[in-house]
Amino acid sequence: MLTWHYGRKWQLLVYAIAALFYSMMNVGVAYCLTILIQAASARSMAQLVQAVVPSLLIFLGASVANWLVMFLKAVITRRVNLNIKARMAAYLIDDADLVSTQSSALSFMTNDLKMIETNGIASELAIINQLIIFGGAMIGAFTFDWMTALAFFLGNLIPLTVSRVARKGLHRASKDWSTANGHWTSGIKNYLAGRDTIRIYQAQAVVKTRINRLARGLEDQLKKMTVLTGSMNTLGMLLALWFGVLAPFGIGIYRVMIGASTLALFMGIVQLSNDMRNPLIMIIEAMNQWQTTKPLVAKIKQAQLRDASTAEKPITTGPIVLKDASVTLGKQKIFDSRNLTIKPGQKVLIMAPSGYGKSTLLRLLIGELPLASGQYYLGNAQITAATRTQLSHLFGLIKQTPFMFDDTIRFNLTLGGHFSQTALDKAVADAGLTALIAQKGWDYQVGEEGHHLSGGQIQRLEIARALLRQRPILLADEVTSALDEKLSDQLHTRLLQSPATLIEVAHHISQSWQQRYDQVIQLDVDAKAG
Repeated sequence: MLTWHYGRKWQLLVYAIAALFYSMMNVGVAYCLTILIQAASARSMAQLVQAVVPSLLIFLGASVANWLVMFLKAVITRRVNLNIKARMAAYLIDDADLVSTQSSALSFMTNDLKMIETNGIASELAIINQLIIFGGAMIGAFTFDWMTALAFFLGNLIPLTVSRVARKGLHRASKDWSTANGHWTSGIKNYLAGRDTIRIYQAQAVVKTRINRLARGLEDQLKKMTVLTGSMNTLGMLLALWFGVLAPFGIGIYRVMIGASTLALFMGIVQLSNDMRNPLIMIIEAMNQWQTTKPLVAKIKQAQLRDASTAEKPITTGPIVLKDASVTLGKQKIFDSRNLTIKPGQKVLIMAPSGYGKSTLLRLLIGELPLASGQYYLGNAQITAATRTQLSHLFGLIKQTPFMFDDTIRFNLTLGGHFSQTALDKAVADAGLTALIAQKGWDYQVGEEGHHLSGGQIQRLEIARALLRQRPILLADEVTSALDEKLSDQLHTRLLQSPATLIEVAHHISQSWQQRYDQVIQLDVDAKAG
């Protein structure tokens, strides 16, 4: 259960107690009905007055109990939602495979988690509440007239059987909808990002057709799931009316006619029958809705969430060694049987045309990509899928296409970390950002994806971000592609003078600069020592 696994168990226990109190009050309401009918049958004003006072108190108690159930439902839902979102956010930020697209993660964190709340958490709480109401009603009804109560009970069991038969179909429909929703989110994100290209090459008609096709696919799956759920609910309700109302009513009236029961007791059971029939109908609906969340809950369970209390021993720096390393993305082999040895402090330049896996090699080194075959060693530790998340504290990375957060220059540089002002000033000076800071200030908002900065300023901010942390291994991916020649030379001088191990990839660097590296590796030919 989501509410048990991700919520606070004591809150769920209090919720059950509140539901039990509400169920007892419902039995009390039925009791009030019987004594009022008895007073009417006896034509006794004294009995009527005696019935009114406890009725007022019981009705008040029922209202208070109903409010408690509602309040605790909101409290539990909030707690479970926060726990699931925190765990999934931690998984996506810390451990999730960066190769997979962001759209699927975005879809899960928005649409799918909302569906888990409405169809999962709410359904579980409804099932608990309605089961307790049903149980209380059964006990009260059996106290009034056990045979009539048994007729209501047996008649209300039939819809549950139909619900169990319907679950597999609902599970498939939910899975198909989740897949279609992921395709829709991914497609919309893709086409919106490329609107300028679409307009320039007048591809609007084709793209709109594709968007409409994605929309139809999503809505068709939603319609299928909704109709199937509604059909099962309708059939369950019909069976409940036949066997849960008509048949037991006939039995109860017959028992009154033969003198085995009284009209007052029968009316009390009729009042409680609502708390037998309606909870069963609501349980059926809730179970059907809960079934639609199983594929989504499976995604949460599959997330490899790390326990902070059992943190892994960090890997220390040392020689970087690749032995017969191969990397595959999908069915495409990016590079095969690559061997590489880099000693601490060495400066290594990796060159090749586009498509030879230069950036892929960097992603492998920092643990973003797993090896398809071969071995990767850092120091004395072999890096595997289980250990690659421990590498982040060793590497600084200057990306060819940096990402800027919609925040201040200071945050984009520090990412919320604490650094001395001296360290900050040195990092921006080494990256050539002193003039920008003097002009805009540390609290200047860079805008979404850095839209308020030029390409060169974004690249230099990425460089400063890496230099600030002084990691023992620095990876540079086309680091000077957006810089002029003067600033490019200054940066290369700074990087080559650093004590850190430097691994830089580039399309082209002049021969004079190549001579300053300890190794120059051409990925499109056999690796060679510089």
